[in-house]
Amino acid sequence: MSLSSPTPTLTCAAANRLDWTFALARYTTDRREQLGLTIPAAAELAGLQLSEWLGLEDGWVPDDLATLRAIAGALRVRWTDYSTVAFLARCSQECR
Repeated sequence: MSLSSPTPTLTCAAANRLDWTFALARYTTDRREQLGLTIPAAAELAGLQLSEWLGLEDGWVPDDLATLRAIAGALRVRWTDYSTVAFLARCSQECR
């Protein structure tokens, strides 16, 4: 009989990556809905393709400052706050 601990399905690092990425995606979705914006309307306000906005709400993390500013503008939030969370999500995705 082995007394080994069960193997977790996600390592802490992987869970952290998912948490930051999910946090940005969830915040984006929640804020858009608070403003009563449809996905096409939000994408248009930010100057993004519909597929880009869908990706954003599904976990894509933009790395372009102009894109982050445009998204923050569409969501009516401070771009510095939005880009900080995006930076953390991007960094956590790069950690392995």
